[in-house]
Amino acid sequence: MENNALNFRSNELFLIAGPCAVESENQLRTILMNENRPRLIRGGIHKMRTNAKSFQGMGDEGMEIVKKMKKEIPFDFITEVTDARQIEALLPITSVFQVGARNMYNYELLKELSRYGRPVILKRAFSATISEWLGAAEYLFNLGEKNIILCERGVRSFDNKLRNLLDLGSVIYLKKNTPFKIIVDPSHSMGLTPYVADAAYAAVAAGADGLIVEVHPEPAVALSDGQQALNIPQFDEMVQKLHKLAPIFGKELRM
Repeated sequence: MENNALNFRSNELFLIAGPCAVESENQLRTILMNENRPRLIRGGIHKMRTNAKSFQGMGDEGMEIVKKMKKEIPFDFITEVTDARQIEALLPITSVFQVGARNMYNYELLKELSRYGRPVILKRAFSATISEWLGAAEYLFNLGEKNIILCERGVRSFDNKLRNLLDLGSVIYLKKNTPFKIIVDPSHSMGLTPYVADAAYAAVAAGADGLIVEVHPEPAVALSDGQQALNIPQFDEMVQKLHKLAPIFGKELRM
């Protein structure tokens, strides 16, 4: 990735897609072989889960799968770092680090990441105000504004129909008042596959610079968050609609 930054023009809508977690070589290869695959592939190596008995990611084995795939099919890899001790090991395969919602307040982790010069996607915590979110971003200022990407992933609400409340108002506010790129995660915010694509379209209308979407070849057998992942045909359909929708809002979809 050139200059270790997400160097997209202001009129480009960048798309990040991939599985919640890297689960197997075949899983990742299937996504990478898709005609509509984006250049920016997401995939969890280490997973922070509410239930300690849930799948926690493949760790070293997952890293080896990514290394092998990058030799076969060049792509930029985005993964969550959950502990500062993981950074050095992840550097050889990671173009962009992601800080998950649970770690937005982990200022020591943010300060450590600011030392490495890699772009960081900073997800909004479950109940964080916009001011608290921007305060966390200040710990990354050594990276430079172009290397700090804010990610709206929904906040907690009193409702239980969807996983979270997608706050597109934050996207509008941040675009008008800050220099940062802002992306939206429709997968974690909606929590259910039938609603993900429509939330992505709404994010584009709100002015988001990009989207991060969960895609899995077989969501029914996914080891984590399969209920919110798009399968390959669903992802392809979303991509085709985004190509048509983006120009209406002065954007061009960048794959």
